[in-house]
Amino acid sequence: MNRLYFGDTRDLFKFDLVRHIVKSLPDIASFTFVPMLTEPAGRGGRSTHKDLIKALEKGKAGSQNRDLVSCMERLQGIDKNLEYFNGIRSYFEKEQIQTEIFFKTRFSHETRNQYFENIAGNLPVHTLISVDPDTGLEESTPDEKHLLFSEAKKIHDRMDPGSILMIYQHLPRVKREGYIQNRCSQLATLTGSHPAAITDNEIVFFFVTKNQKLQERLIWSIESYANSYPDLKSYP
Repeated sequence: MNRLYFGDTRDLFKFDLVRHIVKSLPDIASFTFVPMLTEPAGRGGRSTHKDLIKALEKGKAGSQNRDLVSCMERLQGIDKNLEYFNGIRSYFEKEQIQTEIFFKTRFSHETRNQYFENIAGNLPVHTLISVDPDTGLEESTPDEKHLLFSEAKKIHDRMDPGSILMIYQHLPRVKREGYIQNRCSQLATLTGSHPAAITDNEIVFFFVTKNQKLQERLIWSIESYANSYPDLKSYP
């Protein structure tokens, strides 16, 4: 993730979806946020506020959650990383959702092994684990903007059967449905369980569990969320 986009429409979608899933699945006891925060790059700034206004006008994902919208507006004025994460934690605490945020320093390609080893060794149980890379899962030449498949597998293997792994992915300019299905197939091969997904045609979130019954309830939860907003589509 990138500090210049704190509180943008993708944050709105992401955190509203997290809230919905945790609230709809009583077995999930907490939210665990893994922000792969990189050096600031891009336009950000005023455009983030304009994009959020457009999202509200168009009724995009998360726009029905007025408390979260207000939180996103406040976060857009923040330029300190810890203040942003404290704002996220404060929002979820008000929603009575216990929150763990793994952030000490910015993420880098050189220190990624230590970063993920520390996270995988300290995961809570019965938690929704949201991993938030700048771009998404690895490409042919991954850098600090990507989550490696080996890192996704490490977290999946270390989490307990009552937890859910959620992965952010920015959609490239290719045929969306084929891309999402291919990524789901890759994750299924990697983890041994077929993932669920939800997209607004700009970004997609992939979800993997170890527990078939939990997966079925998760799919129901994602489908019900997708039905709340016209731009969303869930898989399978």
